[in-house]
Amino acid sequence: MDLAGDLVLAKRCARGDESAMRILFDAHEPRLRALALRNLGNVQDAEEVAASTFIRFWKGASRYRGECPLRTFLTRICLNLIRDQARRVRPPALLELSECEAAVRWEESDEDSRGGLIRAGMLALPPDEREILTLYYIEDMSYDELCLIYEIGYDVLKTRLVRARKRLRVSIGAIDESF
Repeated sequence: MDLAGDLVLAKRCARGDESAMRILFDAHEPRLRALALRNLGNVQDAEEVAASTFIRFWKGASRYRGECPLRTFLTRICLNLIRDQARRVRPPALLELSECEAAVRWEESDEDSRGGLIRAGMLALPPDEREILTLYYIEDMSYDELCLIYEIGYDVLKTRLVRARKRLRVSIGAIDESF
């Protein structure tokens, strides 16, 4: 982690340096868009959230203090926007099973039915559990990064991951039985 380099880049963004923002965008936008898609299940919403993440950062880049990597800081902004979007689109309840079944076909190019079941199971989870599993397993974030993002301790994080994995197993089992 190059916190000093991140701080310099953020300061350049705060001064209005568009080339610095382009560097940041190119480095992080694909990952943040994928994170939003995995949590929202809608391409347009995911693209909007990813773009909004950078707009929000651009407007508040001067608040970045370099206490965590920019990756972590941007992820935190993105997760807040994902939560806001999810609240606007639907109430924070579990997806209906029929929606989950449709999500199995989320990526038409995926021939691995287990992958489709996992995606559907993830979409059936409460947003907070879907987020934490996505960040840990798909985004490959460390426990340290997750503790920074969620502002929680190691033991709390470990408990949340265990709970989310258990619920995912149950969710996948319910979807698999319905086919």
